[in-house]
This record gives sequence, C-alpha cells and structure tokens, in this order.
Amino acid sequence: MNIKSVVKLLSGRIAGLTGMRVDGSHASKLALAVDGARRDWQQALQEFNYAEGDLVDSAILKINTAEKHYMTLLNQAKKEGAVAWPIKPGTHAPINSNTHP
Repeated sequence: MNIKSVVKLLSGRIAGLTGMRVDGSHASKLALAVDGARRDWQQALQEFNYAEGDLVDSAILKINTAEKHYMTLLNQAKKEGAVAWPIKPGTHAPINSNTHP
C-alpha cells in the first residue's frame, strides 16, 4: 500500500465520521478542522485547571476563543449537510430540535 492510498483511506474514514462526501478535499479538510478545534478547546479547558494569578484571565479568554472557533466550524459543517453518523436510506435527516439553553 503506497502513501497515496493510505492518505485516501484515512481521509475517507475521517470524512465518514462526519458523514461528509469525500468528492473533494474540502470535506476532509473541514472534518480535520472540526476535530482540531475540538482538541484545542479541550486543551484550553485543561490549561485552565493549572492557571494561577494573572494567567486565569488569559486561560478564560483562550477557552472562550477556542469554543467559539469550534462552534463556528460545527455550524459550517451542519450547513454543508454533515452528520455524525450515516443516514439510513429511506429516512430523512432529523429536524433541528435544539433544546440546549
């Protein structure tokens, strides 16, 4: 198996996690960006646990920024039709029933 086929396989699996088509590199880049933003947000939350003094304000700003970036990318993926799991044939995507406050 050569490098090109490995990259194609991995991008297909990553895009499959979000239900995006891999007919172009945009879907896989967006899936990677969403995952990276999620990890950055989690890292910012962990850094807050160790922040002291003046660094607390900086850690809070970092958390807010990382969360906003993650949510922006999630909304972009949602607008492009990405889902977290494949939709079964003959069914429709669920209607937005956001009950989060």
